[in-house]
Amino acid sequence: MDHYVPPHMPLCESYWDVILEEGPISLGHADVAWEWVEAPEVPAAVWDEARQLFRTRAILQLVIDGFNRGGLMAHWKSVECFIPASHLIDYPFPADPGARERCFEDYVGRQLRLCIIEVEPIRNRILLSERQVPECELMKPEWPEWLCVGHTCTGTVTSVRPFGAFVDIGPLEGMVHISEISWGRVRHPQDFLQPGQNVRVKILSVDPEHQRVGLSLKRLKANPWMSVNTRIKAGNVLIGTIASVERFGIFVELVDGLEGLLHASELEHNNGANMDHKDYAIGQQVTVRVLEIVPEEHRIALGLVDRGALV
Repeated sequence: MDHYVPPHMPLCESYWDVILEEGPISLGHADVAWEWVEAPEVPAAVWDEARQLFRTRAILQLVIDGFNRGGLMAHWKSVECFIPASHLIDYPFPADPGARERCFEDYVGRQLRLCIIEVEPIRNRILLSERQVPECELMKPEWPEWLCVGHTCTGTVTSVRPFGAFVDIGPLEGMVHISEISWGRVRHPQDFLQPGQNVRVKILSVDPEHQRVGLSLKRLKANPWMSVNTRIKAGNVLIGTIASVERFGIFVELVDGLEGLLHASELEHNNGANMDHKDYAIGQQVTVRVLEIVPEEHRIALGLVDRGALV
């Protein structure tokens, strides 16, 4: 059954649901049985970028690679995108199903300028429009003068991902990479940031063309490695907290996020007894001696004082 709706009739959501569920009938193979193929899982970062493109009214140039009874198909970063016929500049199309399909066939292989009108990760789809491109270009957010490298501003955390966090700073969203959250070790951004949290950030990079901004939290504070020699000296005995246990050694947090490495060789003979990595755990306290400090390499070499020093 062909699901044709006359041009003068409004297209409801249930109409598009039927169209999307039926799948493509491209290149004239309408008589071939269509088999559902499970779409590959799309990384959360791709959906984040799609939402950012939607918010900033970005214009995409995509090649049409298929169609169904309701419109055209294209792909953006492995995500199938749908352009309803009513959102094409040349709409309306013929009422005759065969003539309508031939009109759609003429689009296959062509590149169209499109803007995002809806992002639905749960339904694994992005809806695009050709008609709304002029409107999106007019509504594209202006780049304010204060939005420049080195400026400090406030914003609200909108989402937290394993690689960093997105922060709404007004005209658009910027991203704080995991490496820019703290001078100390960051196992996961959610240990430092939560959605809805108000934060103060420093602008590290700006890309007006793609409406992207790189932000930093840690650069609002002094780099502790610049003054490490004023607080720690070679020969000092300190109590630190184990931050990470690796194959080659153990990282111990000392003060203000500064970490030193207790090399595996330091564990081999301690008070005459061998100690294995399993004897240590993250969060455990250990007494260490500072062997060497190399600020320019962000490196502190540590030695274990004695086995009894493990608390």
